[in-house]
Amino acid sequence: MPEYTISTQSGAGWPVPADGALSRHLAPRSLPYEIVNDSDVLVLRIAGATVTVSWELTDSWCVDIEGSPSAEWAEWADSVASEIAGRLGQATGERAAWYRVTD
Repeated sequence: MPEYTISTQSGAGWPVPADGALSRHLAPRSLPYEIVNDSDVLVLRIAGATVTVSWELTDSWCVDIEGSPSAEWAEWADSVASEIAGRLGQATGERAAWYRVTD
C-alpha cells in the first residue's frame, strides 16, 4: 500500500481549504471516482483502489492507496498522489510537494 505525505513547498503550514466537502477540493479531476466518506477524512474508490486523504501530522496531509488497479501500480499511485497534491495547492493557494513514504 503506497503512502504519501503532502506538504507545502515553502515549508509553511497548510491553510485550511475553503469551506465545503473535502472531495470538492481534493478529488482528482482526471479519474472517475466514487465517494465513500467525505467528512474530516476523504475516502474515494478509484479504479478498484481505495484512496484515503487525511490530515495526519502538523503541516502535512497523508494519502494512503490500497488495492491494485493495474500492472503499473507505482506509476498510477504516484499520479493519483500528484493530482491530489495539485488540487490541495489550488484550494489553498500554496505550492504542494508530495513524497512517497512507503510502497
